[in-house]
Amino acid sequence: MSHLDGQQVVDSIFATAQQWQVADRRVGGGALYPSVTQYLTREIAPQLVSPTFGVSVPRLFAAAASITEIAGWMAHDSGQDGSARGYFDRAFRLALAGNDRALAANACASMAHLAIELRQPHDALRIAAEGLGQATAAYGTSRLIARLHAMRARGLALVGDRAGCCNALEDAERVLGKVHGEQPAQWVAGFDEASLASEAALCFLQLTELGEAERCAREVIRLRSGDRVRSRTFAQLTLANVLVHAGRVDEAAAIGHEACDTTASLHSARVVHQLRALGGVLSLAPKTSRVSSFLAALAGLSAASGEVNSAASSWPV
Repeated sequence: MSHLDGQQVVDSIFATAQQWQVADRRVGGGALYPSVTQYLTREIAPQLVSPTFGVSVPRLFAAAASITEIAGWMAHDSGQDGSARGYFDRAFRLALAGNDRALAANACASMAHLAIELRQPHDALRIAAEGLGQATAAYGTSRLIARLHAMRARGLALVGDRAGCCNALEDAERVLGKVHGEQPAQWVAGFDEASLASEAALCFLQLTELGEAERCAREVIRLRSGDRVRSRTFAQLTLANVLVHAGRVDEAAAIGHEACDTTASLHSARVVHQLRALGGVLSLAPKTSRVSSFLAALAGLSAASGEVNSAASSWPV
């Protein structure tokens, strides 16, 4: 970026971040993670040490926070949760250094998600509360506030608080219903009705309210199309797990087989991990033709890195 002036440096980072986010939704983080880490090392780090003349330092820190958070999600999607936690930590600190409360809240939403994946619900609830405090003090954060309420709902579902979970989901839905026309804060991740339905499906599955979980999962599948390959696949896997719990193993196997076909175009250790977990459950079911067909398709998947859940000893909030 040495040939760019100060304003162009940040604009270039923003454009690069958008391109990666679009590609990530389509092909998964595993395919892009090495390129993002290389970009951080070769392009972002030198700017932080010696910024281009005329660059806005707060905007530069915000740009660095955004790219760092993207790297965290790609590490998470690659099964490297310890690295993901480190990136989210640094993204939060960079956002604070840039005095960007919206981005700090965005990093909190990502950390809360990871805490839930690591089965640390109390940490997730604390981090989401910190994120809400940051987000409500910034403009253009309604979708982010809804996302943070959804993270609260996930954490409350994990501790078995059904009433609290449903209240948090209602808060998220209420906030989302008022976002029309709002200009979102720059760098902040999107969150829409399909995103909320996805989180709600996982909440209701955790609470074993299978009818609601199925309804929400099917809504995500209906809404997610085009380049949203990974989120649609996750919804299919959620639905398959709901159907297994309901004893509808043939339907679950058929959906699992479809997800296997999609996975060939994705580089996502999280998707493969969930598929294998589904396969482990269905391997104990009666071997109908659909179950056998799914297990054969699963066996044909190429090996992918497994989950690595090592992580730092504490969260930054």
